[in-house]
Parts: sequence; structure tokens; C-alpha cells
Amino acid sequence: MQLTLVRQAGIVLVPPIPFQGLCEQHLLPFYGVAHIGYVRGEKRLPHDEVARIVEACSGGIRVQQKMTTRIGLWLDHQLGAPGLAVLLEGGYACTPIRDGAALAGPTTTMAFYGSMRDSADEQREFLTMTRRHHV
Repeated sequence: MQLTLVRQAGIVLVPPIPFQGLCEQHLLPFYGVAHIGYVRGEKRLPHDEVARIVEACSGGIRVQQKMTTRIGLWLDHQLGAPGLAVLLEGGYACTPIRDGAALAGPTTTMAFYGSMRDSADEQREFLTMTRRHHV
């Protein structure tokens, strides 16, 4: 997987990382993308390693919110970044469909750590960056 970084005002945005798992409630597949952004600190983590962490946390039977938290805690521990954001957008096979269209859009879950937990400006910047570079 070719990863290219996007940097803006101190936040590094890792390109969207695809994930898939099984819905804990219905045992049907769900899939989506993970958006990871962080404020660069002293430690460096290769971005293919970030993709492996997302893959490790998404396999098997999962609840998306717990998966978001698990990815965030793992990256927070590995990176030790001053600020970290994790946003997951997932589509579910168990979402009801009527007239060929899903009744609900993707499920979005987020977690913020460090400076990004307390800074509305950094959160807004991260969310703007993810929209701008959405796959």
C-alpha cells in the first residue's frame, strides 16, 4: 500500500486505511476507512505500521466504537504523540435497505487523545483535512 502523508499546520494525516470486520450484533460484514491524524512528537511510527495496527484491531467480530478506541489507545501508546485523532467511517451489511438505497449513511466514530482531546481548533482542522482528502 502506497502511503503519502498530508501535513497542515502541525497535524500529519495518514491516508485513509481500509478496514473490514464482522458486526458483533448481527455477525454480518462491515467495512470502511480509518482516518488517522496526529501532532508529530519525538517518536516516529512508519505509516505502514499504522495500517497494520488498524488491520489488527479491525479483524474478527467487532463493535465499531470499541474498535475506534482500541486503535486510538494502541497508536497513542506506540506514537506518544502530543495529539492524536482517529475517525472511522463504516458501512454495514446489516443496515436496512429500502427501494435499493440504505436507510442510513456510514456510521462515524471518533476518538481524540492528548492535545487534540482538548483543542476544538485541532479537532476542526483534523476533520477539515479528512473531508478534503477523502477517498
